[in-house]
Parts: sequence; structure tokens; C-alpha cells
Amino acid sequence: MTMQRLRLFITTFLVGVIVIFGLQAFAATSTVKAGAACSKIGSTSVVKTLKYTCIKSGKKLIWSKGEVVQVAGQDLSLVTPAYVPIPPSGGSDEYRCFLLDPKFVKETFVKSVTITPDNLMVSHHGILYRVSAANVQATKSLDEQSALPGWSCFGDTGIPGATAFTPASPSSWISFWAPGGNFKTYPEGTGMKFAQGDQFILQSHFMVMPGHTDKENRASMSVALTYANSAVADLKTMLVAAPIEVACGPNESGPLCIRANALADLAKRTSDKAALQETGLLFICGQSLNPMPSPISECTQRINSPITIYGATAHMHQLGKSITIVYTNGSTGARTEISSRPLWNFDNQSTDWLAKPITANAGDSITVRCTFDVGLRSQLPLYKNLSPNYIVWGEGTRDEMCLGIVNYTN
Repeated sequence: MTMQRLRLFITTFLVGVIVIFGLQAFAATSTVKAGAACSKIGSTSVVKTLKYTCIKSGKKLIWSKGEVVQVAGQDLSLVTPAYVPIPPSGGSDEYRCFLLDPKFVKETFVKSVTITPDNLMVSHHGILYRVSAANVQATKSLDEQSALPGWSCFGDTGIPGATAFTPASPSSWISFWAPGGNFKTYPEGTGMKFAQGDQFILQSHFMVMPGHTDKENRASMSVALTYANSAVADLKTMLVAAPIEVACGPNESGPLCIRANALADLAKRTSDKAALQETGLLFICGQSLNPMPSPISECTQRINSPITIYGATAHMHQLGKSITIVYTNGSTGARTEISSRPLWNFDNQSTDWLAKPITANAGDSITVRCTFDVGLRSQLPLYKNLSPNYIVWGEGTRDEMCLGIVNYTN
């Protein structure tokens, strides 16, 4: 296999495994949620896209499971089954995928997407992927093989053929929910294009806190869509990710501070292929496969054909300090920040849409650069009962990511 083919091979692998997104919000935005106490039987309350009814359960009055309601201005609402996460042994995270059918009967352009979790205590992020009509039946078979709703999908969609080295393509990434980045309205004159028979996979990342009951952990997500009235420019997604090699702090120690042990623990907590992601990123970014630890992560991705860049979203987890996504003109060397968070805030993962889109050409590039601080572990409740670990790219909430999500058209 030539170096060029090997690079393409691993790039394809990483696109599907990379996932956006960091630590969960620890408190719900409203006291109205499934299982919470209510005061008047039969009363209803609508929270975002979910309607709750006050019902009697035993001797108590509680809010029922939320039902999706149609909101003015929306063309379609879908909802995943309610699910109680079951993390792998030794872990607190589970990735679960659900097939959703929008029943597209003709070519359709989606101009906005709203993904809404009904239980913020366990919902960490949600990513909406495209399933082409040709792959729907195979995906249904995968779903039917599981006794529980949905199927396991750490790092990608888990669809047939989406192994560690052949995951979903970049264009399959439609939209996402993460704290502070819920509603996604695409720029005027753009939209995501779907063919007749295409469906969705919603990848839900759950994090289970110790001591919570199944009722407290049960969760679902809803997806609301609006459509463009006519054909628009097809908006796509490019993922630019940097490898992460952050050592334990000077006052930290333990077996997981050894890189090999940390990689083995990551595979145990998430999936076997998770430990391969960091090696793949090191290769793609032209860095040594025997890396030296550093609190700075960086990677540059070359643009191979003309595109128009409309905006970008930055993503890290809780040990991030700063992140910048920069476009560089290959001819002039001029650099343009398309997204910057000099002081990273996990609860502000909003998209930065450009006031004037950038016309980029082959030979130009996009760079993502992140800084991390393991000292933050001593300040965050999540790490209180966890032994410190050497940090690499990982799917769990105690791991880290350095990711630029760039939206563009050809």
C-alpha cells in the first residue's frame, strides 16, 4: 500500500471515529421532566419540543415521559426510544445509536436542525448522521439484532461496513447537540441535501453518574427539522482534529499516568478501536508515532479542491484551556481565524458563522490548535474519585478532544 493510499485509508477511518464533544451539563434546565413530581393530575407542560402530562404513579403524581409535539415553523419532529444507559465495565460512558426515518419521498434540503435531550443529567451530546437509502435495510437489520433499543456505536455510527478503518464519510455528519450549541440554522442559501429514502442515525452519548437509579438515567432525544422551499447550495462538514498527548501533572501519580496503561484503560472503558484513534491522528498530522507529551495540540489539514467556508464549531472537553481554528491562504500566507475560544467554556459550543464566507482553493489549509491544563482536575467534581491519567484522544468524558467542525460547500 502506497503512503498516499495509507493516509487516505486512515483519514477515512478517523472521520467516522471522531466525534465531537466533552462533559455533560449536571442540572436540568427545568423542573418539568419525566418522573419529576407534579401537583395536578391531567395538567400538561411543554418544554422545548416535548409535552409532559401529570399522571398518577402509585401514590405519587409525576410527569409522564415527554411526547414530541409539532412546533410552529417546524416541518418534522422525530424522537428516539427512551433508553437506560449501560456503560462498559469500569466506565461511565455509553454511545448508543438509533435509526430515525424522516420519510423523504423526494430530494429534500434541510435548512435547520434542533436536537433536544429530555434528560440533561445523563445526556452528553448527540450527533445526527445521514444513512443513504442503499444502507437503510442493512442498518435496520443491525438494529433488530439488539434486544435493547438501538445499538452500541462508540466513536462512529456502528453501521455495517463502518469498522475501525471504514467509517461514515464526512458528508454524513448532519448536525449535533452539545451544551450551548443546540439549535443549528444553516446560512442563507445553504442546506443539507437528502435523497428519497435517506434516513438518520442519531448517536447519543450518555454519561452515568454513580448512585443514580434507572428512572433517573432514562433518556431520549428529539430531532426537529425545517426544510428549504427550493434547492440551495449543499452544505457539508469537514472535521479537523489534532492528536493529544498530555502527561499527568507534577503532583499527580498512579498507574494510568503511564501512556500504555492509559490507552489500555481507554479501550476497556469505551471500545477496542478507541486506542487506535490517537495513533491514526499522529500519522495524519505528520507527527512522531513515539510522541513527547505536551499541553499543546495542533494539526493542519490541506484543502484539495475549491470550497466556500461558511463557519466552524470548536470542541474540547473539560481540561481544555483554549482552542483556535484558522484558515491559511496557501498563496499569500494570510491567516484568518474562523473560530476562537481563548478561554474555553464547555457550555458554549456554538457555531461561529462567518459574516462573509471564505473562498478557499486547493493548497490552502485549516489548522486547529488547542491547549490543555491537567491542573483543572483538582477543581472539577468529575475527577474527585478518579485516578489521574495520561490523556490522549478519547470518547469518554475523562478523555480529551481537539476538534474543528468546519461547514462548507463545494
